[in-house]
Amino acid sequence: MQYGSHKRHGSSVALLRELRFYASKQKSPFILYSAFVDYVKRYTAKNVEEQPDLVPYLGDPSAQLEKAFAPLIQSKQIVVIDTNPAKKVIFVTGYFNAIFAERYKEIKSNATVPFPTIQDMPKQTPNEVLIKSEYTEIIFDLLKNQKPDDKNLYAIIVPMNLPSIIFPGNVPVSILVNASLEKMQHMLEKDEYHDYYLKKLRISNPGKEISVKNFFSQFVKSPEEALQSLKNSADCFYFWGQLCYFIKQDYEKVKDFTQEDVNVLQAVAISEIVTSFYKNESAKNMQQENALKSVQSHMKQPPYFFTMDGILKFTDAKGVPLQGQYKDEALKEFLQKETTDAMANELPNLLVFKTASGARYFIYKEKVFPLIVRMCNELHDTINDALTQEWYEVLKNYDKKKEMIDDKAFNERLEHEVEKLNPVLYSLLNATFLSVLNIEMARANKVGNSANLFLGDDLLPYSNLLMLNRQTILANAKILLPFWYTIPLFSWLMSLFAKKPEKKKKQTAHAVYNPDGADDLEERKSASHGKNESRKDGLIHAAKKLEENIVPEGSTIERELNSYKKQWNRMLTKQAYLNLTEDVNSLIRDYMRKVLRTISGKSFTMDRIQDLAETLCKTPNMQKITDQDSLYVYVQLYMIFLVKNM
Repeated sequence: MQYGSHKRHGSSVALLRELRFYASKQKSPFILYSAFVDYVKRYTAKNVEEQPDLVPYLGDPSAQLEKAFAPLIQSKQIVVIDTNPAKKVIFVTGYFNAIFAERYKEIKSNATVPFPTIQDMPKQTPNEVLIKSEYTEIIFDLLKNQKPDDKNLYAIIVPMNLPSIIFPGNVPVSILVNASLEKMQHMLEKDEYHDYYLKKLRISNPGKEISVKNFFSQFVKSPEEALQSLKNSADCFYFWGQLCYFIKQDYEKVKDFTQEDVNVLQAVAISEIVTSFYKNESAKNMQQENALKSVQSHMKQPPYFFTMDGILKFTDAKGVPLQGQYKDEALKEFLQKETTDAMANELPNLLVFKTASGARYFIYKEKVFPLIVRMCNELHDTINDALTQEWYEVLKNYDKKKEMIDDKAFNERLEHEVEKLNPVLYSLLNATFLSVLNIEMARANKVGNSANLFLGDDLLPYSNLLMLNRQTILANAKILLPFWYTIPLFSWLMSLFAKKPEKKKKQTAHAVYNPDGADDLEERKSASHGKNESRKDGLIHAAKKLEENIVPEGSTIERELNSYKKQWNRMLTKQAYLNLTEDVNSLIRDYMRKVLRTISGKSFTMDRIQDLAETLCKTPNMQKITDQDSLYVYVQLYMIFLVKNM
């Protein structure tokens, strides 16, 4: 007895196995309810001492069985037919799952064996045991997500009033697909069909005779290879659709179908929907592939370093977010591959680094050195002006700092300034991969290699990277002093009276220059805009939010504007450079005056900014500028800057 072999005799799963076993023993899906109750009662009485789990079934097991039957009835694994309580019957769906699974094994070895149909089921079969649906829906669902433990029994409704195909869910749908292809192949192997349909395909595809012949020959010889090509070839979709159409077209003239005709038409219906499925999947795969290529293209454009949140905000040429055009898993696989796959003794194409705040950035390795050079150039003026002003104040108070007279202290101060003003640059300069990248790029002799940043194996001092000279800054600070500071005896006497107390001097020594002039930003902010925020305040608030999103960590909108301006404005003379900058800025200002009449804080979004920038960059005057990518980013930044400072 199998019943005693299960540990959980009260479970619905164990009970279903027993019902299937009982049905197979009597070779019928219909089990008399009272007979099965007696079977359980006898078995329990005989084995309860050895199997204590059978205790719930002692006496009358009917109530316990009713509880176990409930989930099986709900999932259509059984149907209890009780029109006559004295002849209450249990219909076991799994009985036919096993029988029809065997039929599909026969079809696999012999294509002439017909598909099981609804006519192969007993007339008394309850309708609710079958999941009936159009072939377009069922095949799509099974191809997309068939579960290995599927116990359903499907009735696949096919067109042309053909009998519905019965398909057990415990059989892989690939068997149904391959069986359909083999049935079509079996027909087309016959001489009268082979030459006839090959000729029709050739006539319908002039200029593609060779492709048609290759497709047809491959299918007739090996349907499985034809199915594989169907997943990858655009031409195959078209040829498959034509072939199925021609076969159906010829059979429409037939009034009485033979069993062989039914077999072929059912196979054509299945093959047709499989073609449609793979065509749809191919289109999705192509869209995803193109979207990931666009992601890669975006990452190789300014500012070159991106967080995951930034990558997820990328859009295509039409402004549609790329995130919906690829699966999240596909993006993770793409980034994983880019950050791990590498040739021997080389870094992967995509590198990862973190800032002190924990922000994680991606950057392509060929962009690392150009980005470092650009950022160092940007910081040159900022730090130079800051130190000049700070040292002027120190000298004015007849004091001095260690970094003013010592190169090591000077470089330490520059390092501190870089860390504070541009955390991204600081993280790149201290990244573990930088020295390896230096060797790799030098070995490859690539443009923009490490020769500008390294001396041998060591990174250049910060003074060299930023092109700042301690003596020059000190000299510039001294020039700002009144002339009497240059008179030795007089300046010494003045210093005796003018020096600040120790406490105050320390405060001065530790003062930090803010090149953005934002020391008192919080104090200058308004306490509240009130509940009824004005339209102007709403725009300013929206602009500040956009600034937080578009400006990289540690930078400012002014520095970003200056950086991108140097990229698109390549005029050699100073006056020409200033004139072009003013012309572009004037165009943006004039354009924004018109836009601001109709826009509000709620509609002033990143998408709107990008649309406005794209429109402006397409104007004839703007098109004359070569570096459109940098100009596009600059226009966005300047628009936000204008609104923020209204």
